Amino acid sequence: MPLRDREGFTLIELLVALSIVAVLMAILYETFNAVLRSTRQVDEATEIDQMARSSLGIMANELRSAYWRPPSGSTSFLFIGEDGLSGAQPSDTLKFTTLSHARVSEGIMDPTLSAVKYELMAVPDTGMAVLMHGEETNLLSEKSLERYELAERVIGLNFRYFDGKEWADEWNADAQDQRKLPKAVEIQIFFLDPSGRERQFTTQTDIPVGQTS
Repeated sequence: MPLRDREGFTLIELLVALSIVAVLMAILYETFNAVLRSTRQVDEATEIDQMARSSLGIMANELRSAYWRPPSGSTSFLFIGEDGLSGAQPSDTLKFTTLSHARVSEGIMDPTLSAVKYELMAVPDTGMAVLMHGEETNLLSEKSLERYELAERVIGLNFRYFDGKEWADEWNADAQDQRKLPKAVEIQIFFLDPSGRERQFTTQTDIPVGQTS
């Protein structure tokens, strides 16, 4: 066999081989990226599930201990739910007094009256919001106000109030036609997941004090 036939690949053969390797690398890269995107979306969807369960649990617990009575003395009792919209999505607010937080004194649980507020705080340029929890632990001092985030990636918050016969979108315990707590509250939180899909989480909780008011 002539020497030139054993010297190696031709330039065309090298180009073809390099092209095949490049195609294979591109396929592997896209597959790897697709797996990463899928994993990230699953993780973020799971995070939304956890935020929704945690937020609804906290809100339901505080609502079950809601407390109101006709104003007397210097203590102000609240239960005011306002219907709101942000674009096409509900953006309600709810502020009420609750006995859900208790301190232990000499082995005895001592319920503490505090005012709690739920509202959405818009995140600029995202179309989403943060679900905020505000709490006044001392109703005589504004300096006791504490605020923290309950959930992110929220696009809507909706409350409905049951008076024993029908559901209402708003509630004001100070109004002459109500003057009491609702018997139950429905909470709906709407999230936007990483794929752009809207997800809705709903729970209902009764208000024991409202049952006897």
